Amino acid sequence: MTANPDLKKQPVTGILLMAGLSSRLGFPKALLPYGRKVLAARVLEQTLASRLGRVILVLGCQAPRILSALRSFEESPKLEILVNRRYDEGLSSSIRAGLRVLDPTSGGVMFILGDQPLLTTATINRLIQAFRKHRAPIVAPLYGRRPGNPVIFGRELLPELLRLRGDTGGREIIRRNPDRVLRVPIRPQYIGWDVDTWEDYDRTHGVFGKAARPR
Repeated sequence: MTANPDLKKQPVTGILLMAGLSSRLGFPKALLPYGRKVLAARVLEQTLASRLGRVILVLGCQAPRILSALRSFEESPKLEILVNRRYDEGLSSSIRAGLRVLDPTSGGVMFILGDQPLLTTATINRLIQAFRKHRAPIVAPLYGRRPGNPVIFGRELLPELLRLRGDTGGREIIRRNPDRVLRVPIRPQYIGWDVDTWEDYDRTHGVFGKAARPR
């Protein structure tokens, strides 16, 4: 496993991806209610509270509505919000949009998906700690036997990330570099659950209590 000796001195930047169409759900994932907050606010809150040096929020579809729901975060000094006008070209377009504004001092970038309502600040910090301690090019969580998100990529992999096209994400780079991946066990496993369907929403929302589905 190739190591970068300077990682401990360099910040990790988070790129929070919330530009998707939510086509399988038929309702904007970011606006799903969880307790007194919508999904976007919950994930952003956990992300901003972490040890990430900076957070780049990438919006696209339904950007005005999501921005309206996130007004309370606009003054955060760690947060930069950008809108990917080409979100319909797939996940890779949002990845590239975030990387284009990446601070040159960043030692790595963590990609956070905006559909993980149970993601915690502690999980994000644990992955950052592992990245700095082991100096691995790729650090990914393992929920039980299932790999998941968020994932940190070292700066040396940015050229590969920028070459991604279509709806391909970092998983393809992980597949091509299995010997460069450090897997970090995370418990409980539900932290890694994401939301693609109404069944997923019901399952994740069970942590917070029952609520009517939005229509």
